[in-house]
Amino acid sequence: MLADLCHLRPLMDPLFLLLAPANPKVFFYMTVDAKPAGMIVMELFAHTTPRTAENFRALCTGEKCTGKLGKPLHYKGSIIHHVDPGYMIAGGDIIDGGKGNGGECIYGSRFFEVENFIKKHTGPGILSKWNRGRNSTGSQFMIHAKANPDLDDECVVFGQVVQGMYGVTSIMALSTNTSIPVAVISNCGQIS
Repeated sequence: MLADLCHLRPLMDPLFLLLAPANPKVFFYMTVDAKPAGMIVMELFAHTTPRTAENFRALCTGEKCTGKLGKPLHYKGSIIHHVDPGYMIAGGDIIDGGKGNGGECIYGSRFFEVENFIKKHTGPGILSKWNRGRNSTGSQFMIHAKANPDLDDECVVFGQVVQGMYGVTSIMALSTNTSIPVAVISNCGQIS
């Protein structure tokens, strides 16, 4: 058991945390029915989940161009495909037209291994990856409206909303039925 945690030792070292660069911050500009719906700023936990945070950051900037399936590796233009009021919103299906069935990562395959479960679903604004098993981390993500401890050892927490939670709660007021307005990530990128 202890040997399994050795790779995490630098993450627990106070000197490492003091000298490590700041966590990156990324943003989504959201629209609903092509009307501005606000900006969401998220801090990514690069110290505890470096691969997951880097995957999300690069999908925000679009810097990796296209993936193995020939689709852009970019959240820009993708939709929030699932809304569960009071619980979470989900997006990031950059492959299957926003149906929630597809995804791809920046590491040369559709998915990569689940990184760790160090951080927990402790409250509103937590950002986590939708995982369907051990090697299933791709582009899909969730932003939570409340603590969701039932997901703690299932979905990797890799960031948090630091500004614009009102945008998340306003999207939660929507439904994802076809007759209801669709929330779109109209632009996204990195702030710092």
